[in-house]
Amino acid sequence: MTGKEKNIIEELNLKIEQLIKLYISSLDKNKNLEAEIQALRNRIEQMKGENNKLNENIKALKVANAISTGDGSSEAKMRISQLVREIDKCIALLNN
Repeated sequence: MTGKEKNIIEELNLKIEQLIKLYISSLDKNKNLEAEIQALRNRIEQMKGENNKLNENIKALKVANAISTGDGSSEAKMRISQLVREIDKCIALLNN
């Protein structure tokens, strides 16, 4: 082998090592990003649950306000009827 061929082989080996390092670095970065994505998905689900709870609280407050002021009595009656139906379903499930 000539000196020129040895230099070419050494350059190729260096470039291969650099590519391997870049590949490993990319794998680590990808793993970190996937973990971050999962954490963000979990946070989204948590916030959706919190949003649903807040919406239920808003509904309850509207009904309470309608009952206390006497306005929106039809809305209050509908909400109370819905709650009674839900309670009846729960009782039926408990009896089975």
